[in-house]
Parts: sequence; structure tokens; C-alpha cells
Amino acid sequence: MIRYKGVFDYDGMYKMMHAWLISKRFLFHEDKYKDKVSTPFGNEIEAKWTAEKKVTEFVMEKITIEFHLWDFSEVEVIRDGKKIKMNKARMEIKFFADIILDYSKKFSKGSEFAQKLGKFYVEKIIYWDWRIKYANALEYSVYDLQTKVKKYLNMDTGSNAY
Repeated sequence: MIRYKGVFDYDGMYKMMHAWLISKRFLFHEDKYKDKVSTPFGNEIEAKWTAEKKVTEFVMEKITIEFHLWDFSEVEVIRDGKKIKMNKARMEIKFFADIILDYSKKFSKGSEFAQKLGKFYVEKIIYWDWRIKYANALEYSVYDLQTKVKKYLNMDTGSNAY
């Protein structure tokens, strides 16, 4: 989770995050976007993104990003002697990473034997493969995105342990 309060370029951050997801070959869609005027200080914005990538015929990676902004308003800032329009807000961004196994439901929609076979396949044959190869890689990718957002916002903690 990232919490931030201050002046930033919301459109630029949006484009940077979208470009990162596309560069990692995720299919991206915005599930929710809600903008409401709530206070005299500015709007309240809620957005939810879902990005999915089919890694194999059995494994899918899914990243969910939830934005919540309060007191969102447009301000003029002087940078390098020029007036530019930026945004001011309190913001919270949550990142979630999931591995979806049997996303095409080859085993789970089948007979009882197929379901047991699918369970055996996941728990005994590919368990370490998906836990280490796919889950860890996805987790580090999300940390990378989170770090890029922190750097974009010019936060003091613009790095991570990974």
C-alpha cells in the first residue's frame, strides 16, 4: 500500500502505471471509476484496475490495483519558471497479486475424478513450480511497480528491499 499527500501529476502517474502493465504484457481494464464531489476541498475518487496475464495454459497472473483519493483538486504550480497544472490530494493505492490456477476450468468443471486429478496436479506435481516460479516472480513485479510509483511521486521511500 502507498499513502501519499501532496501535489502530483495524476494523469502522468496513470499513464506510467498503464504503460508498465502493458509492457509486462498484462491485459488491463478498469473495473470501477467513481468521482464524486464530497467536500469544498475537492473531489473523492475511487478506481479499481484489474490486469491479467495468461502465463501457461494452467496458470494466470492477476494484479488488482485500488485507488482512493480524497480532496482531489487541480492546482497551478510553477516548475522551471513555467506554470503547469497539477493535482493535489490525499491518496491511497493498494496493490494485490494473485495466481489463478486452472483458470480455464479444465479440471474443476469435469467429473469427480477430473477434480481429484486437478487437485493432485496442483498439490503434488506443480506445487513448487507455481509457488516459486510464478508467485514469487509476480510478487517482485508488483514491488517493482510500487517502487516506480513511489519514485514518480518523489517519495522519500522510493525504493524497496527487493
